[in-house]
Amino acid sequence: MNAPAPAPSKGHPAAVWIIAGVSGFFVVAVFVLAGSFLWVGFQEFSEQARTAIRNDPDIRAAVGEIRDIHFDLTATGDAPGDEEFAFRVEGSRASGLLVGRFVTVNANTEDLRSGQLFLEDGRVIQFGGSVQD
Repeated sequence: MNAPAPAPSKGHPAAVWIIAGVSGFFVVAVFVLAGSFLWVGFQEFSEQARTAIRNDPDIRAAVGEIRDIHFDLTATGDAPGDEEFAFRVEGSRASGLLVGRFVTVNANTEDLRSGQLFLEDGRVIQFGGSVQD
């Protein structure tokens, strides 16, 4: 003789939703905080890299007075090295794409060690930074 199967337990559906909601909140909060730290760190790096670009005599000689510098995410992704980043540089005489190797000197300084400046007129300028490897 077959006994009827016991009815499934209804449990505590409200408790499950509360636990899921609280867990979800903490997961989202962790991602937001991690993203915030990454954003702040990248902004600091980006500003230090801009300073290194502005201080490089080869770049200043090629583009003139630097008016604007923008980070180029796509060109950075295409760059071959882990320490190479790309910036769009606009100057009084020329503009172009700078792909350079940036090295952290200390917490407040990035050094532009080497790279190429691809000017809009087709010229390509190789350069080295102030500090040699």
